[in-house]
Amino acid sequence: MRENLRELEEYQRELAKRVVLRDKVDLKNLRYVAGVDQAFLGRKVISACVVLSFPELNLVRKGVTIEDVEFPYIPTFLMFREGKPAVKVVKEVVKGLDNVILIVDGSGIAHPRRCGLATYVAIETGVPSVGVTKKRLFGRVEEPKNVMEEKPIFDDSEIIGYALKTCKNCKPIYVSPGNYLTPETALKVVKACVRGHKLPEPIRLAHELANRSKNRSLSDYFNF
Repeated sequence: MRENLRELEEYQRELAKRVVLRDKVDLKNLRYVAGVDQAFLGRKVISACVVLSFPELNLVRKGVTIEDVEFPYIPTFLMFREGKPAVKVVKEVVKGLDNVILIVDGSGIAHPRRCGLATYVAIETGVPSVGVTKKRLFGRVEEPKNVMEEKPIFDDSEIIGYALKTCKNCKPIYVSPGNYLTPETALKVVKACVRGHKLPEPIRLAHELANRSKNRSLSDYFNF
């Protein structure tokens, strides 16, 4: 397993070379924000994607896929467990839309090898992405204390993302570009999608959709 993980680490480093920290979509032209999140049921992964209008954040599209899990849960290697199913549902739901930015429940470049789940999904779909996590995975940061205050996440002297406190009684979330965005634009998109909850609306709604689908699957199983 260790040898295999070393190979996967090298693959992540190679993918990270394809990261472009420039804005593929100008915020003035942004029409949609999408979110993707996943839930697990036994050896199945339920991937949900929603598309919201921007800046209104009205639901435009949604979709769910269910796939077999092919890789164990190992921190910093989530792209190998969740990446392909996430890419599949994003391609299905976002198909035909322009000027979209995707928010992923997973790391962007704030990752030990600069290649989290959000980076992988952007590379595979071509859709600019932002990674959002509830825990700091990588980098040096001073925690923000006030609502909607942000603090930069550093890799040495480089800013690779931001910690953002989105509500009074919650801990910060950690925001970093996956690909095709600057850290500053990634932060602006997330802040524009916060509506009084800890998580920005696209991944909050995707999370709810994934879990509703999981609960329906459980109900179908026990009522069979």
